[in-house]
Formats: sequence, structure tokens, C-alpha cells
Amino acid sequence: MISGVARTGNGDATVVGTRPDGRKRTIVFVRGRATGADISQADGNVTFSIQREGDLNMIRIGDERYEIPDAAVSGG
Repeated sequence: MISGVARTGNGDATVVGTRPDGRKRTIVFVRGRATGADISQADGNVTFSIQREGDLNMIRIGDERYEIPDAAVSGG
């Protein structure tokens, strides 16, 4: 679930998602594309992957899955 978005223009944004356990996950977008997340050593050896379906960014970070629409990133 998206709990906040900070946009800086040109498709750059930071999206904050809330995990089922209540902790937050930050995902960074540059020019409208997800480029990374706040992965730490505490997360273990997790992978970050992105798949696009239409205007939806499906992001996986280990076992976590986030679906972020382009409109959330661009404000449109």
C-alpha cells in the first residue's frame, strides 16, 4: 500500500509503501523508472526487480511485492 509520495519533477519521485507488518519501504524513481529501494543488511540477501504492465510498475524486493501506478509517480 502506498502511504506517501514526494515528487521533485521530471519523473523523479520517492514512494513510501507500508508493509503488512507496518514497517515502511522507500522506492526511488528517476525519470519515471524505479531505480532502487531502501534495502539494508537487515533485509538479508534480497533482490530488487521491476516488471512493467501497461502503466503499472510491479516491483519485487525479496518476497515483497509493490504495485505502483505511473500516476502515483508523475502526479497525473
